[in-house]
Amino acid sequence: MILGAAARVRRIFSSAGLFPASRLPRPVVSIGNLVMGGAGKTPHVIHLARWLAGQGRRVGILSRGYGRKTRGVRWVSDGEGPIATAAEAGDEPVLIARSLPGIPVAVGESRAAAGREVLSRRRVDVFLLDDGFQHLSLRRDADLLLVECGRGLGNRWTAPLGPLREPPSHARFADALVVTKCPDVESGARTARTVPIPSDRPRAFSRLSPGGIVGRDGLPSKDVPAGSAVFAFSGLARNAQFRDTLEAAGFRVKGFLPFPDHHAYGRGDLARIAREAGGLPAITTEKDLVRLPGDLPFSVGALRVEVEYLEGWDGISRMILSRLEGGSPS
Repeated sequence: MILGAAARVRRIFSSAGLFPASRLPRPVVSIGNLVMGGAGKTPHVIHLARWLAGQGRRVGILSRGYGRKTRGVRWVSDGEGPIATAAEAGDEPVLIARSLPGIPVAVGESRAAAGREVLSRRRVDVFLLDDGFQHLSLRRDADLLLVECGRGLGNRWTAPLGPLREPPSHARFADALVVTKCPDVESGARTARTVPIPSDRPRAFSRLSPGGIVGRDGLPSKDVPAGSAVFAFSGLARNAQFRDTLEAAGFRVKGFLPFPDHHAYGRGDLARIAREAGGLPAITTEKDLVRLPGDLPFSVGALRVEVEYLEGWDGISRMILSRLEGGSPS
């Protein structure tokens, strides 16, 4: 309840121009959510960055760097791949950097400062703000709100009584809604009807489609084809979803070890994984893969997942392009 009240005050002050906020000299598109964790922001940031790059736009990505052990502005990638570890920059920014060669990625408590640092060294046409819905100290030109299909807005209470970072009514501040992890359009539409976003805003429905296994270098691996028996582990907000995704991709999961979200793997964890795997190929998520130390007592791969839009992408993409070209900034 305290968190909800604080969020209301921040939004009121921001709307009234009383909350100090910076603007970068380039458009900013934010990807965020109301619910704590698990909406699939990272793959959606990667998807959007690839699409914008395909449109000929030079993209830069800004993130807080959740879970990092450093402070201040930190380069994650100068466009030539990761130059920071997960401990230095956070696991999600490192995964984004590894997935997007040629695109600069920076983290900082102040995303405005991180953006200015990127512009001091790289030419950028548009910034993507990872997990930015609550980061009101940087003005944005488009706000994409992600809501997980199966979870929706939970019990609709803010923490600690529920899973929300802000009250449900704050969905009205979003410029578009993406319902993620949808088994089908109908399920996504039912969830969308529970989110109080204005009816004239575009909405889309997406899912995460499993690809193949990649190695620690991020390149596809043929060592563990679909149909193989594997041992799996992950440190996610909802680990069971990863196991389900592996099985849906055709892998036979013979054992599974869950860890807390953003877990820092210690030697004891690694020994336990090796012991319980019993010689089976060990498979994890790409986010977990970047948190593992260099020397492991087992071989490991990660299941790559990619965003697939079931419906509504045309409306989302048109809105983004309109904002980038100066139409109705928020």
